Amino acid sequence: MARAVLLGERFDLRGVAAAEGGLADPAQLATPEGVTAFVFRWGAVVLVGGTPEQQAALLTALRPRVSQPLAEPVEESAELVLGAAEDGIDPSGTVLLRDARPQRLALVADALAKSAALAHQEATLSGTLDAMEPFVGALAATGRLAASSRALQRTIGAALSARSRTTARVQADDKPDLLWDHPDLERLFARLVDELELVERSQALDRKLALVGEASTTLLTLLQSRRTYVVEIAIVLLILLEVIKGFWDSFAG
Repeated sequence: MARAVLLGERFDLRGVAAAEGGLADPAQLATPEGVTAFVFRWGAVVLVGGTPEQQAALLTALRPRVSQPLAEPVEESAELVLGAAEDGIDPSGTVLLRDARPQRLALVADALAKSAALAHQEATLSGTLDAMEPFVGALAATGRLAASSRALQRTIGAALSARSRTTARVQADDKPDLLWDHPDLERLFARLVDELELVERSQALDRKLALVGEASTTLLTLLQSRRTYVVEIAIVLLILLEVIKGFWDSFAG
């Protein structure tokens, strides 16, 4: 079993013990016998093999090194079968590997980690779009922003924050660097990308990002227009008060 866990925004790997002779990208950690661990600097760790207790201990040791940890880690897993005649994926989704070479396991880790990251970004943007929907719906129905400025500002802020974080995400369809040295594994990586629908999900995420950006820009423009309108009314009222005060002073005099 291979298990990817997205813990937060970024890992600080300074001082972490690396596996002797292991890979550098993704970073392969020194682990107890029977478990293999790969860490991605953008917040994901992938564990292959080992007992639940060993995996839990590794995650506990890594958590203090995570910046902006998620309230609920996002997980993605896959069954692995070693000793297959050729690398691939069977109809049930089980990953078939010829052997347990670090390069093969790292490719599986890369695909699972990216899938977990996409799942988190999908949920984040879906939540943002859900929060914006009442404002957009009211605008379409009445032509006005039916909300307080504070509530609208919080929603726009959340939308822009989600868009900023997601724009900086790892590109799901990028090939791992290790394929440059191991082109024989490209077919396995292509099968993993296809099975997890990484390219399609990344493209759908881009469309949601564009939608969030357009909606945020529109709402910000309307909010600024509403503020300008309020300021103009306030200025008119002040002028009116000054005129009334002048008439009153003249009358009283």
